[in-house]
Amino acid sequence: MTIHKLQINNIRNIQSVSLKPSEDINIFYGNNGAGKTTLLEAVHLLTHGRSFRASRHKSLILQGAQQATVFGTVGETETPVGIQKDIKNNTQIRIAGEKVSQVSELARLVPVQVINSDAFQLLEGSPRNRRQFLDWGVFHVEHGFIRAWSDLQKSLKNRNTLLRSGKMSDQLRDVWDKEFVTAANTIDRLRQKYLGEFKERFHLLLQQLVELDELTLSYYRGWDKTKTFEEVLTDSLRRDLNSGFSHYGPQRADLRIRKDKLNAADLLSRGQQKLVVSALKLAQAEDLISRKNHRRCVFLLDDLPAELDRQHLTQICQLLESMDAQVFISCIDPSSFDGIWKNQDRVKMFHVEHGALSGEMNE
Repeated sequence: MTIHKLQINNIRNIQSVSLKPSEDINIFYGNNGAGKTTLLEAVHLLTHGRSFRASRHKSLILQGAQQATVFGTVGETETPVGIQKDIKNNTQIRIAGEKVSQVSELARLVPVQVINSDAFQLLEGSPRNRRQFLDWGVFHVEHGFIRAWSDLQKSLKNRNTLLRSGKMSDQLRDVWDKEFVTAANTIDRLRQKYLGEFKERFHLLLQQLVELDELTLSYYRGWDKTKTFEEVLTDSLRRDLNSGFSHYGPQRADLRIRKDKLNAADLLSRGQQKLVVSALKLAQAEDLISRKNHRRCVFLLDDLPAELDRQHLTQICQLLESMDAQVFISCIDPSSFDGIWKNQDRVKMFHVEHGALSGEMNE
């Protein structure tokens, strides 16, 4: 989906900004603290119902304001989409004028990839970061995933509650174990199917950016691959009862990224890590575009030139330019991109200063 218009009110240091972004490449430049990242953050809020920054909701809202809002029009029919958050952390979402209760409806409408300083957590962070990356892809290409995920969360929550209570009868345990197993096996199957098709695309794209022949992706499903999940739950029951939670399942899965059989984060330079993360994100978007009849993806790239030399910055930018994607980039110095784009007419530049915009389009 393409975002055609944006109206941002009372987010951090932005009181009111309206713009019509390019359908292709948008660059926001200015000094630190000017509001560049906040513009990208507003797009993420509109499409995910939350910020990509790890912060309290109150810090998202302009000081002195009661609520923050982002409104946009998306897609070929320019469907109106809006989100409002207030200081009490209440959220209202509307799509085409109708109230929406599930944030997943926003995410499905506009697929968004983020590459910022937090993206390094794909390599350095916990398995949760890599599960989220993997599940982004599965969510957007497998319609049955969100239902299975909801069933998993419900069954896991109820099972853990019973484990902690110490009063779990065999009959009640069997009820929740059955639902847990069904959801777990569905999620595992969808994840493995997706990753099997994704890995080749990732390696081909990585080769265009950097030579890392020994880099591998492997999937740990969250339990012993030689046993059924039913067997694992039976074998681990005493341990689960003693600790009060389920030790195994899709909630423990990991996407292992290794070089020479060691964690890639321990061996790669910061620049190499950014190239690997960029390749993962680009390949995932390219995969979505190919599977979903050229469905567009939106990229939010915060301070893209950081940790990249001129050659690799050019390679990433030209890969982005060749994709059917809408791109929002923040940077301090716009000259970093001089001579990089093959078609400069597809690029719009916006200067950001004190939470205000100037540029080719500011309405």
